[in-house]
Amino acid sequence: MSSPKENITKLTLAITKVIVMSVVFIAGVSIGVFNILVGKIQNKDDANTRGISAQSKIVPKNTRETRSDFGHPYLRDKNGNPIGKDKAV
Repeated sequence: MSSPKENITKLTLAITKVIVMSVVFIAGVSIGVFNILVGKIQNKDDANTRGISAQSKIVPKNTRETRSDFGHPYLRDKNGNPIGKDKAV
């Protein structure tokens, strides 16, 4: 049979747990609501600048030589054969 002192200890721990969990829950909810409200109030910059810029597309550079499916163009001779490789017999 439990003594009254053990029952009081269990009751105190249960009450403390409920109080702590309530405080943590209320703090979490209030921080979430605060973040939502601040997010709506804050002015956000619009990253869509196509209408403002004079050039809406970046011009690609160095696109004359493209890499083929068979290998890098700079490692081939004028006939398209690999440089430095012996031909297979």
